[in-house]
Amino acid sequence: MMEGNKAAFEKGELPPLEPGAMSYIMSKGAYLTDDDDHNLAHFMFCTPPLEGKTWGADLTKSPVMLNPQFKGAEPINVFVVPVGKWSDGRRLRLCKTSFSKSATRPSCFG
Repeated sequence: MMEGNKAAFEKGELPPLEPGAMSYIMSKGAYLTDDDDHNLAHFMFCTPPLEGKTWGADLTKSPVMLNPQFKGAEPINVFVVPVGKWSDGRRLRLCKTSFSKSATRPSCFG
């Protein structure tokens, strides 16, 4: 699927990313990763490719992570920002696994 998307972007068969593309996952039933806890209430902001540090991604004490999942497959970046409440309003301690192996920041916020 990712190879097909990459080819479609390269051929101009898919439109460029619209400014302001974002989504959110706030449900405790979400499945984010096979590592650690499976859930993290978060917002995702999609941008054209740019340096992660522009958004403060993967910097010490920054909650912003740059998800490398699409790197090279699609011309987008996906920035993930953890939030402190589930969709039902319950607070959660913001512990996360970094997407970047080189990131040096605490594993928990709040």
